[in-house]
Amino acid sequence: MLIHFLTREGSSVDIQPYDLPCDTWLEVMGRLMLAWDGQWFLKVMEEFGLEAAMRLNTRVRLSFGRIEMRTVLAALGKPRADDLTDALRIIFTYSRVFLGNRMEGDYRVLPEGVEITVSSCPVFENARRANLERCDQACVGCPDLWRTWFAVLLPEEEIEVAALARMGMGDPSCRYLVTEKRGGA
Repeated sequence: MLIHFLTREGSSVDIQPYDLPCDTWLEVMGRLMLAWDGQWFLKVMEEFGLEAAMRLNTRVRLSFGRIEMRTVLAALGKPRADDLTDALRIIFTYSRVFLGNRMEGDYRVLPEGVEITVSSCPVFENARRANLERCDQACVGCPDLWRTWFAVLLPEEEIEVAALARMGMGDPSCRYLVTEKRGGA
């Protein structure tokens, strides 16, 4: 694709856009998404206060979470995840695009479900860097976000997400246990 520019003298110059590797674009876009989200949060906080910003941020994040997983499923050509393990794989794949290697942790499949441990979270780190009076704001909506993601990926299943630990609440890592409710239990 060429872009045609007219110079001040009236002659035409063709230029091509910069060609960056796909990995570089993914890194840039992930960082920009987080920056956009963070700036939105800070401006809402300045206008309406921290508590209102936290409530609105949670509502927006959950709404966007549904869009994220529907979009990823469409990109994968899948109507839904195959099972809980596949849902976890889809979320892991998406988090690598959105957060790059900045989110560190482990995903483990256990007999009772899956355990997610996050040892480094760029959203939490950004909240700390912003010197917010409550760094836990980054963690308030997280359990519901995991529930939302799994609900989109496994719409026929009743998924429960238990927050076992959260960095924003003073824990060294975030830990979630994701289980399928079985047979009316």
